[in-house]
Amino acid sequence: MVVLLGRKQDFVIGFCRPPHVSADAKIIQIDPSPLEIGRNRGVADRHGRRRHQRLGSADQGSVNSRRGRSLPWIEELRAVRAAQAEWTEKLARPQTPMHALVRAQDYSIAAAPRMTASSSTAATLPFRTFLVACAQAQALALRLELGHVGLVAAPALAAKVAYPDSRVIMLSGDGAFGFNAMEFDTAVRHKLNVVAILGNDSAWGIDRQIQLGLYGRSVATDLLQTRYDQVVQGLGGYGEFVERPEDLAPALERAFAAGRPALLNVAVERAISPRGEAAIGRRKATTGGSNKVESLSGQWQ
Repeated sequence: MVVLLGRKQDFVIGFCRPPHVSADAKIIQIDPSPLEIGRNRGVADRHGRRRHQRLGSADQGSVNSRRGRSLPWIEELRAVRAAQAEWTEKLARPQTPMHALVRAQDYSIAAAPRMTASSSTAATLPFRTFLVACAQAQALALRLELGHVGLVAAPALAAKVAYPDSRVIMLSGDGAFGFNAMEFDTAVRHKLNVVAILGNDSAWGIDRQIQLGLYGRSVATDLLQTRYDQVVQGLGGYGEFVERPEDLAPALERAFAAGRPALLNVAVERAISPRGEAAIGRRKATTGGSNKVESLSGQWQ
């Protein structure tokens, strides 16, 4: 049985269809919008708020009854987390260009009293979004059903309006930034001092890596190492171009101290992300190719 609490049956979970969700599984969907219930797969139960409250009470009771016991699946998660930590440590090694995954302390945000992060990218920033921002942020805004790309400025500016005393960080790729660049004019006019960290791999990263993995060549996915920091400067904000990992933390502090919207244009390695590797593996599996995709840069899978 799978219970969806306000969760759409979208592409992120394979539309609840096999092999993502077993064909024999019963689906119980609870959603404020009746139109979302059973949209891509039929459901066994479609109750609303009252059923949700009863489920919550039952779940709390089962948690209390198991308190003090170590469940096997929790131990499995701890083992996965330990393996992931070892993987991130390897990828976060000092190098130029730096990997998109940089150490949390390199952001120099641990001392921030409050911090909100908003993310928009398909390839280079999932590393930072899930492994850094979640560990540090008071709040994290993601819209997975939109594929990340193009939705970062609006949540970040809204977060700054809602929490004016918080540090608000936008995480973006260079391709995704094209969807939001002019919103820095909005930020400047309304004095919304957000700080953007742009991972610049000079590519539509995930598309380029999928093209290389499936076809051995890239088509229309190579970008220039554009000085997006100068674009923000031209709009009245603060901008810096960062190439070395040791320069990132002090640049971030200068951005926060600038007293205006800021962008750090950070040159990062052209490295495939786990999401790209997974997409290549799925495609090869459905076309009769090998479902084993060799990791191009040593990512944990």
